Amino acid sequence: MIHTTGGGLIQDQVAAGIRADVERLCALGDRNLGTKRNRAATDYVTKRLREARVDVESIEFEVPAWCFRGASVRTADIELEVHPGPFSTTIAGKGPLVVVRRAEELSAVDTPGAVLLLCDEIATTQFTPRDYPFYGDPEHAAILDALEAAHPLAVLAATDKSAMTGAMSPFPLIEEVRFSVSSAYMTAEQGTELARRAGEVTSVSIDSEVRPSSGSQPYGRRIGTSEGRIVVSAHIDSKPGTPGAIDNASGVAVMLAAAGLLGEAASSCTIEFVPYNGEDHALAPGEVAWLAANEDLSDVKLAVNIDGSGLPGAPSAYSLYDVDEETTAVIDSLSANHASVAEGPQWPAGDHMIFAMRGIPAVAVTSTDFEAVSGEYAHTPEDVPEILDYELLADTARFIAAVIATMYASQSNG
Repeated sequence: MIHTTGGGLIQDQVAAGIRADVERLCALGDRNLGTKRNRAATDYVTKRLREARVDVESIEFEVPAWCFRGASVRTADIELEVHPGPFSTTIAGKGPLVVVRRAEELSAVDTPGAVLLLCDEIATTQFTPRDYPFYGDPEHAAILDALEAAHPLAVLAATDKSAMTGAMSPFPLIEEVRFSVSSAYMTAEQGTELARRAGEVTSVSIDSEVRPSSGSQPYGRRIGTSEGRIVVSAHIDSKPGTPGAIDNASGVAVMLAAAGLLGEAASSCTIEFVPYNGEDHALAPGEVAWLAANEDLSDVKLAVNIDGSGLPGAPSAYSLYDVDEETTAVIDSLSANHASVAEGPQWPAGDHMIFAMRGIPAVAVTSTDFEAVSGEYAHTPEDVPEILDYELLADTARFIAAVIATMYASQSNG
């Protein structure tokens, strides 16, 4: 009997290799950018790509590293242990508690040095950072501007879950490097309890800082016999505090397996393997560094990105963006030969959007049960190697390799 989850035996060599890569990456702990763990992850994947006979280079970049220890909030009769906000500065002080439930209420806040508690309507969705490189949200930017203009001692947020932050509960409402006010977040229940003390003097202690650090963006290439390239990617970084198995060590391992399956046979296109280092970071620095070195993407014939695949009982889902009819037919036909792969709906997140937003043909590979991936595991300590189906991931790698190999053959014969 073949066991494909947990520590059981795997007889399929591709599946066994994928599990070994996932376990090695997750054993590092979280792969948050700016840490030694992230650097070790990029070094490991670089080594694995070279073992697959891929020429690898890397781009170095600067990145702020967030270091945190803890946070607490105290009034006369309660003390709450809460979470330091990402990239928050250290603060220890006190001020009157002001509760803000809707964005419209911010214009009436005129209490410099207050402790602002954001809850209910204003705290349902994470604010898009004003310095996020790929898109912005004017309403969120206006809220962040107004919060800074109020000159509070600190901004606290009471949150539950948000589609943009995976299964984290609570989630950080503010995740912006240049936000100038110290911040923290807590559960909705803690927020309800604290909000009853509106107007009371509230002490806030946040032990958190941002330090300069660096990161590496590897990319590997097998040079083809003619112009054009195919890019296969999966993000290597993770949020703090999660091993990041399905988000996204599994995607990186499938990318590595596809590189091995494709071998060194001559191909018409150059194939590039990119473990993007920044999808889970507020500045996406690895993607930005790679794009700076790839200003002209007109030679990219197809981009394939893997993110969030591998839940047992949930085939990998592929969705297409600006893909022509001929390539669509090839992909649809090949999927029929892979029981662990099915067509799924488009989703406007992930590194495939680097290409889709530019009108470049792209394929996103995730899970048909993306709701479970996002709502139960992503960005949490529960995202561990034991939740994955490695035979499913091996079949996904074979599907991706078959799509690329078939496209090479059709181009070479053309």
